[in-house]
Amino acid sequence: MTSAPKPALKRAVMVASAFALAAGALQIAAAPAYAVAGPTTKYECRDLQTPGKLFPGDEVACTVTVSTAGNDSFSNVIAEVTIPNGTVYESGGNKLGGQKVSFTLGEVTKNKTASATMTVMVEGQTPPNTNISSDAVVKGFAPNGAFDTNASSNTLVVVSAGGAQGNQLVAKTDVASVNTFGRAETPISELVDAPAGVTPKIELVTSAEPKKNYVGASIIDNGQKIAWTALCTATPQEKTQSFTIKISAPGQASVEAKTTVLLGNNVANQGIVPPANCAPKP
Repeated sequence: MTSAPKPALKRAVMVASAFALAAGALQIAAAPAYAVAGPTTKYECRDLQTPGKLFPGDEVACTVTVSTAGNDSFSNVIAEVTIPNGTVYESGGNKLGGQKVSFTLGEVTKNKTASATMTVMVEGQTPPNTNISSDAVVKGFAPNGAFDTNASSNTLVVVSAGGAQGNQLVAKTDVASVNTFGRAETPISELVDAPAGVTPKIELVTSAEPKKNYVGASIIDNGQKIAWTALCTATPQEKTQSFTIKISAPGQASVEAKTTVLLGNNVANQGIVPPANCAPKP
């Protein structure tokens, strides 16, 4: 017959078991919870020049938006997006190696949505029917751990240069934004699509809003670019001025492209005169 454990030994076993359970509970509580539910991510790419018809030379803006309808707060939110194949990176975020661009979005709450935009240009030699799309990875911390979510943009399809006309110049609509020094340039590729072997030329730039005197224009590089100059300092209320650009090419009918120049784009530029002297004339 086996004798019952002595009281002292029984107490030692119970104490050891209690310490083991307490240590296990401490480890579980200290372990961070990963892959938790994160905020909502929306990712969209859009053609800035010819919506509905994407041509080589067009600019594409890919915008990632992170939001939440719940009461949780998300901190240290970052987004990493891919540069689409067939495009060249232009602006937005911090360009990394391997066709990646990163953005620091900070905090996202029910009352605070975060967004960021990467701008790319479709390469001139991109063939028709090429799909232009991008992927995004959004990471950060929720109240109960870290989150890591993926999102894919919509797909834009490149059509042949010149669109349905094929053998004619096709004008585009452009948006330019002067920098902190009050300067900007627009290459002709952002203003017109031309058939293969045809070299277009900018002939004339006229203001579509003649009462405004916010921005000046000069044709440079033998008609291959427009140089924009801010004539007044940007104000908190963003000013814009629209222009019509006449473009011609040998053997082609002339076309008129449209450009809207943003004065400062919410960044104080170094215009030539104060804003009061740039007011539209009656």
